[in-house]
Amino acid sequence: MIDNDSRVTWHAQVAARLVDDQALIVLTQRGEVLVLNASGTWLWNLLEQARTVHELTTRLATRFRLTEPQASGDVQRFVANLLEVGAIVEV
Repeated sequence: MIDNDSRVTWHAQVAARLVDDQALIVLTQRGEVLVLNASGTWLWNLLEQARTVHELTTRLATRFRLTEPQASGDVQRFVANLLEVGAIVEV
């Protein structure tokens, strides 16, 4: 589990484009492309600036009318997956 106070942002060597309201994340080092859904795209855009996991959770809960535990689980998975593939970094 990632600490709620951890700050994350885009990795400098990752390229992203918005196509049909979905973020396409190009992982140049892995030769892969990730396609994010609506909530993932929304979170991705927030990560242009470093944000804490807690801030992402609060914003997601408010934006999509989720409970805090629902949003927390979603953000934890989102951040863990993007850290694992190198799309974002802790700062």
